[in-house]
Amino acid sequence: MAAARKDGRESNQMRPPHVELRPLLRADGSARFKFGSTTVIAGVFGPREPKSRARELFDRATLDVVVRPRVGIPGAVERQMESHLAHLLNHTIIHTDYPRTQISVVLQLVSCDGSIAAAAGNAAFLALLDAGVAMRATVLNVCVGVRFSDETPNEPAIVLDPTEREEQDCDSTVSLGVDGSRGQIVSSLSSGAPMDAVAWATCISAGSQSCKVLESFLRLTLQKRLEVFLKPG
Repeated sequence: MAAARKDGRESNQMRPPHVELRPLLRADGSARFKFGSTTVIAGVFGPREPKSRARELFDRATLDVVVRPRVGIPGAVERQMESHLAHLLNHTIIHTDYPRTQISVVLQLVSCDGSIAAAAGNAAFLALLDAGVAMRATVLNVCVGVRFSDETPNEPAIVLDPTEREEQDCDSTVSLGVDGSRGQIVSSLSSGAPMDAVAWATCISAGSQSCKVLESFLRLTLQKRLEVFLKPG
């Protein structure tokens, strides 16, 4: 799909991301991440002593991930997202540096306009970074929409960072968590029609390239903010 979308983007373009560190003063680390109108705030609490000894592991930290919807109580969608994010963060965090402790990551979905799981994953990673939690890799997330066509079954149309309306028009959507240092897909969360090997390979290629661009943007953004913070008065 080469044509411009309703917001003017090409099919391989993300919405401009926005990052804010430490929006929550009472958390050990926090971050707000935006893809366009999609916003997620993540707070990290810990490493700290577990509230229950039953949750304590003598050689590593335990991880809790909680996703809170914009309104109402958590449902099946939030539980599925929690499992996806827990898999991502367990790959990222060096648990053995914090034996007998608990790390809690709480995510609040503020506004949803597509690619919500990807925004949540990026907010969680940045909140852990803000909290100073030891991590073995930079794992960032992007959502990819897929549209199938009977005319070109071997060339599925890809829509990067789809909006909510675009997700409804896609046959499938998949949120990919990519380990940039190893070039690996850590976790994926998909919905919609099943995808064949060609569609999966196309999604992985587009997602991996997009995460590299996103990583460069985040490094530049955080570096500039750190320079401003450390600049003598």
